[in-house]
Amino acid sequence: MALELFPVPLSWVLLALLAVLFYLYALHPFWTFKKMGVPGPTPLPLLGNLLISFKNGIWNPESSRQRVQQWGKVYGFFFGRTPMLFISDREMLREIFVKKFYAFTNRQSKELTLETKPGGRMLTNLRGEDWKNVRSTLSPAFSGGKLKMMGPAINTCADQLVRNIAKFAETGESFDTKELTGAFTMDVIARTAFGTEIDSQHNPQDPFVVMGKKAFNVTFSRPSLLLFFMFPSIMKPILEWLNTDLFPSDATSFFYGIFDQLIGMRQKSGEKGRVDFMQLMMDAHKDKDEDEEDGVKLQGQKHALTRDDVVANGFLFFLAGYETTAGTMAFVLYNFAINQEEQDKAREEVNKVMEDRDLVDYEAVHEMSYLEMCCMETLRMYPPAPNVGRVTSEEVKVQWLTIPKDMFVAVPILAIHYDPERWPEPKKFIPERFTKEAREKRDPYDWLPFSAGPRNCIGMRLAMMELKVGLAKILMNYRIMTAPDTDIPLKMKKGSPFPTPENGIRLKVELIN
Repeated sequence: MALELFPVPLSWVLLALLAVLFYLYALHPFWTFKKMGVPGPTPLPLLGNLLISFKNGIWNPESSRQRVQQWGKVYGFFFGRTPMLFISDREMLREIFVKKFYAFTNRQSKELTLETKPGGRMLTNLRGEDWKNVRSTLSPAFSGGKLKMMGPAINTCADQLVRNIAKFAETGESFDTKELTGAFTMDVIARTAFGTEIDSQHNPQDPFVVMGKKAFNVTFSRPSLLLFFMFPSIMKPILEWLNTDLFPSDATSFFYGIFDQLIGMRQKSGEKGRVDFMQLMMDAHKDKDEDEEDGVKLQGQKHALTRDDVVANGFLFFLAGYETTAGTMAFVLYNFAINQEEQDKAREEVNKVMEDRDLVDYEAVHEMSYLEMCCMETLRMYPPAPNVGRVTSEEVKVQWLTIPKDMFVAVPILAIHYDPERWPEPKKFIPERFTKEAREKRDPYDWLPFSAGPRNCIGMRLAMMELKVGLAKILMNYRIMTAPDTDIPLKMKKGSPFPTPENGIRLKVELIN
C-alpha cells in the first residue's frame, strides 16, 4: 500500500540514486582543477587521462615536453580518479622541495600507499615522522667515511667488469652493454649491501641474480594494480589483507630468507668491523641524533630498525642500486662511443688522476671532474625516473596557487631536462653544461635525476662513486666504439617507467696498448 502511494516507481528512484552516486564517484573529482583555475586535458569517467598515458607511454621526452607546451608549467592530469598536479615552474619547485618542505614531506598519499611487506616499510613509501625517523637512522650509512670504506669492494667488482669485457676486445664482437654493467652493479650490491661475493656475469643462474632481476621486473599493467589506482578505497584493504604489492612474492620471500640468515649469523657471531650496508643499517642508530639536508633539519628520532625495516630497505637498496646505476653506466658508455673526443678527454683525465694510484678510491673519483660532467649530462638525457612526486600534508599556497591537502604534485623531470630554454639543443651530449662555472649560473631545479631537497635520493653519492669507479677502470683499459648493430639514435621503449632502449645498447671495444 505504501509503495502504491509513492509518486514515482521505486525502480526510477533507485536508478536516479545510482546516477547521482556514479557522478559523485566517477565525475565529481574531475572538477578539482577547474576550481583551482588549472588547465589540462579533459578526463574520461573512471579512466581519467590514462588513455593518454597508454598511447604516449611513460618514458617519453617528446610527449612530456608537449604537455608542458600545450598546458603550461602548471597543469592538471588524472591518473584514474586521482588528480595529479604537474609543476615545472622553477620558483614553485624551490618552494615544494625546500622552502615549504613541511607541507610536501610525503611522496604518496595514505590512500595510495599500500602498507604491505616489504614495500610498505621502504623509505620511499614511508610518511611523516615515520619517514623522518628511518631516514635519520639510515643517512649515516651513506656518509663520506662509509663510502671510503666501501671503495676497495667497488674496485674489486670493477676489476671483474674489466675482465668480463676482455673477451669482446679479443674477438671484436659487439655486446649488450647493459648485461655487463648490470653484472657489475649486481656484484657491487652483493658486496656493499650484503657482504656476499658473486660473479653474476659468469654465474647468471645464481639464485641471488635470478631473484634480483625478477624483483625488478615490476609491471604496472597487472589487473590488481590497475584496479587499485582506479578504485583505491575498495582495493587498498583487499591488497593489504592479501599482502600484495608491486613485487613478485617469490622474490620477496627469497630476500626475506637471505636477510634473516645474514642478520641471524651476525647477531650470533657478534662480528664487528664489517662495512656493508646490512651491517651499517644494524648499527646506524648509534650515530649522531640530528641530520641536516639541503638546509632543512630533519630532527628525526634515531632508533634501531625493526626486522621489516632492515629487510624492506635492504630490498630497496638492491632495487634502486641495481637497475638505475647499471642503466646510467650503459648510457654513459653509449655517449662515449658516439662522442670519441669527449671519451678521449675523460680518459686523459682518468690516466692523470691515476698516475700514482693503484686504487680508484674516494679521493680519486672526486678529482675526476670531467668524468663527473659526462655522468651528469648523461643523467640529464636519461634520468632514471620520468617524474617525481610529492603529496601535500596540508593546504599550502605556492606562489599564486593554493594547493589543497592530499593533492599529488608531480614534477616532470623529462620535460625539464629536455626544455630548450633551460638546455639549448637538449638532445645533444654536451658535458660542458656541467662545468663549475655553468653550474653556478644555472638554477639547481633544472637538473633533477636524484630529485631535490631533504627527500632526495639517499644513495646519490654512492651511485656517483660506483659509476665513476667502473667507468674509470674501463677507460683505462679500453676504447669504447659503436658497432654495426648499434642503434643511432637509440629507440626507447616509451611504455617503460625507466629509460629502456628497445634493442639494448650494442657496443664494441678495443684494448688500449
